[in-house]
Amino acid sequence: MKIRVLTMFIVSAIVAATAKPGWAQNEGTGIPGEGQQLPMKWGIGATLYTQTQPYDIVSLQIPLAGLDLDAAEDLEIKNTTDSYHLKFDYWLFPFLNVFLLGGQIDGTTTVKLSDVELGLPITLNNIRIDYSGIMYGGGATLAFGGKGWFTSVTYDITETDLDVATSSVSAWVVTPRVGLTFKGAAIWVGAMYQNAEETHEGVWEMPYLGAIPYYAVLEQSDPWNYQIGMVAGIGEHWNLNFEGGVGNRKSVTAALEYRFGSR
Repeated sequence: MKIRVLTMFIVSAIVAATAKPGWAQNEGTGIPGEGQQLPMKWGIGATLYTQTQPYDIVSLQIPLAGLDLDAAEDLEIKNTTDSYHLKFDYWLFPFLNVFLLGGQIDGTTTVKLSDVELGLPITLNNIRIDYSGIMYGGGATLAFGGKGWFTSVTYDITETDLDVATSSVSAWVVTPRVGLTFKGAAIWVGAMYQNAEETHEGVWEMPYLGAIPYYAVLEQSDPWNYQIGMVAGIGEHWNLNFEGGVGNRKSVTAALEYRFGSR
C-alpha cells in the first residue's frame, strides 16, 4: 500500500508538471497576475497533536488457561496519543511541498480484559500500556487551486523510538482536503485515512496468578475520520493553524509556523 501511495504522488507530480499549472494553497496564494501570491518556499513550525481512537486486536498471545481469545477479539481497546513536534518544509514546485518532522510522542493504550469471562471467581485486570519517546518521519503535499479555492492531498509516514524497548508504534496517513482561500486566511474540510499499528510485549500482573507475559499487535478500528480546519496569517511570516477531527477518531491539531523569505 505504501508503494501505491508513493507511486500516486510521483505520477501526479509528473502530470502536474506537464499540464497547465495549478498553484499551491497557502494564505490566499494562487495564480500570479490575479492578485494572489505564491508562498515563501521555506518554513518551520511547531505542532501540538492529540487523538483518541478505538483499536482492534490483530494478535493477542496470553498463556493463561481459560482465557478465550475468540471472545478477546471483541474487547474494548482505547488509545490516546499526544505528540509535540517540529516540522520543516520546502515548496519544491508551486504544486509540491515536501517536509520532515520530529519530536516527542506520549501514549496510553488500554486493553479491557476485565470483560472476559474465565468461569472463575476472579476478574482479569486490564492491560494498560504507557509509552513515550521520539517520533520522526516525513511526507509530501500536492496542492492545486485557483482564485479563492484549493484542493490538496498530504501523505506522511512516522516511526517511533520508545522508552519501552518491547513496544513500537508506526503509522502512515493520507489526508485529502478542499477549501476556500481569503486574504490572509483559508478554511477547509477533508478526511484522514490513518494506518496505525502498535506492537507491545510485556508482563501483566494478575491477582492470585502473579506475573503473566503477553504479546499484542493492535491496529485502528476505523481508518477514516473527517476533518475541518483553518489557517490565518499573523503578519507577513507567521501562520496559525487549527484542525479538528470527528468520527471514531477524535483529533485536534494546533500549529504555529514561520515562513522564511520575502514576497
